[in-house]
Amino acid sequence: MAHAWDEADAAWSEHDVVLVRSTWDYVAKLPRFRRWIEATSHATVVVNAPGTLQWNLHKGYLLELEAHGVPIVPTALLAPGVAPDWDGVFSRHGELVLKPAESAGSFGTVRVRMGDHALALAHRAEHADRDLLVQPFLPSVIDRGETNLVMIHGAFSHAVRKGARWAGQPEQSRGLVEPTAEELDVAHHVLKVTHQLGHGVPAYARVDLAIGRCGRPLLMELELVEPSLFLDRAPSAADRLLDAVADRVAAG
Repeated sequence: MAHAWDEADAAWSEHDVVLVRSTWDYVAKLPRFRRWIEATSHATVVVNAPGTLQWNLHKGYLLELEAHGVPIVPTALLAPGVAPDWDGVFSRHGELVLKPAESAGSFGTVRVRMGDHALALAHRAEHADRDLLVQPFLPSVIDRGETNLVMIHGAFSHAVRKGARWAGQPEQSRGLVEPTAEELDVAHHVLKVTHQLGHGVPAYARVDLAIGRCGRPLLMELELVEPSLFLDRAPSAADRLLDAVADRVAAG
């Protein structure tokens, strides 16, 4: 049975498990969503685990993963209201991607052309009350697309190639692909480090990779809250996901 997470009369305790899926409106209600995760976890089993969901809501997790050896897209985290030396940032990275650290569905994600101080300043001002990620733009997300690897209970399930997505644009899947051996290695390493950081093995995860300017796959995002899992492209993965959820219920 499906319920909206903020459905007023949903009786979560009457369910053996709550599987978080398409909660894409939470960005505008983030404090409330965090409280919902906590409260629901006291009523029933929540998948993915509540602590994992809370951790994954802020993309600062990228820097934590990097500190433990995960290759990520170079990322700087700006505290609310802080603006960097844009001349220096453009000099180091050229074109940029700016995005709020708490974001879903490409909310607030923009591409800033080299030297476009006006857009950089305006975007920082628009999101002045938010942590903001500053990253170099990777040409490969246009030329090749990103590889989204779906992992079920720690094992690779399937992958899609997806086009670049900016604020206000729909998702642009390019269909199923076979990831390279290096992409698979990075995805498994990401989940290994996530486990080492105390988040266990997620029942579901999507590891989004892009080829960096270095020519190697880099982690763009680790999606553990509400990723599209493209189950319509790989229907058998739904059964594996249900098995993983059943294991979590059995484990309590």
